[in-house]
Parts: sequence; structure tokens; C-alpha cells
Amino acid sequence: MATPLETFHQLKQFLAFDDADAARLRTLGPLFEQAGPGITDRFYGDLGRFPETAALLEGQVERLKGTHGVWMMALFAGEYGEPWFERQLRIGQAHVRVGLSPHWVEAVMDVMRTEGTRAILAAFEDKETAAAHIASYTKILDLDLAIINLAYNEERLDRLTRLTGMRRALIEKMVMTAGKKK
Repeated sequence: MATPLETFHQLKQFLAFDDADAARLRTLGPLFEQAGPGITDRFYGDLGRFPETAALLEGQVERLKGTHGVWMMALFAGEYGEPWFERQLRIGQAHVRVGLSPHWVEAVMDVMRTEGTRAILAAFEDKETAAAHIASYTKILDLDLAIINLAYNEERLDRLTRLTGMRRALIEKMVMTAGKKK
């Protein structure tokens, strides 16, 4: 089974995430410096509407808004190699540690897509230019979400390893072959 970093590189290749995407994302940085606080407010407002997520946010929304802003701006840094991957993986691991169910991460990413797309559409008159920037933005969100999901997967495999005493490679092999027809 591929390592999380190998999976990240495979996903970048699959999405055809390239230097042109990185350049477009860099140009979006100033736009998201302006639109970001509103997106962050909506992000946490939506999470605050549900008891499970509201309980995790209690007493720390303002602090989390700050870290969310830092996370968001890292999407527009223009560098998406191993250091960026490691940082995003640590963010995913933090979600795992606090007990946030992965379905909430996936669901709230819609706020990022929807509000970010609106901001990009408002910023570019030319539809082709807007579409190219939206495509790059969507790719980076998809990569980020995949990394967060990798953190959940890694934690589950680690938990199974500790629980069963089995080697991780054996558990991975069992998971990969379970249910396959012979």
C-alpha cells in the first residue's frame, strides 16, 4: 500500500495539478485575504448549528477562526510539495485527535467550495479566466481534503494495529483482499 505522501503525489498527478495551478492559486491570495474572514464566519456558523460539532467548538471559535484563516491562506502560498503536505497532514491529525467525525470535514468543505467559487466569479469578468482559477481552487481543496482523509485512515490503521497486535502490513493486506472474488 502506498504511503500517504506517495498517495498525495499520485493524486496531484491524477488531478493534473501543475505549476499553472500553483500560479493561479498565488494570484488568488489577495482575493481570499479579503473574502476569507466572511468565508470563515460562514464555515464556523454552519458547524455551530449541529450539536456534535458545536460541542467541539465551544469556547474556542475565535481561536479556531484564526487558525482557519492561516490554513486558508496556505492554500494560496504557491508551494505544494512535501512541506505543504506534512503541514496539511498535521492539520488532519488534529481533526482526528479532537474527535471530529470525518463526515463533518467533508460536508463543511462545501462551504469552502461554494463561497470561494462565488468570490472568484465576482473577481473575474472573463469567464474562461474565472473557470481556470476555480478549477485550480477546486483541485487544491480536493488535495487538502484527501490529505485530511489520509490522516483518518492512518489513525484507524494504527488503532487496529494496537488493538490486534498484528503488523500493519498484514492488516493492510487483509483490508485490500477482503471481499475479493477468487
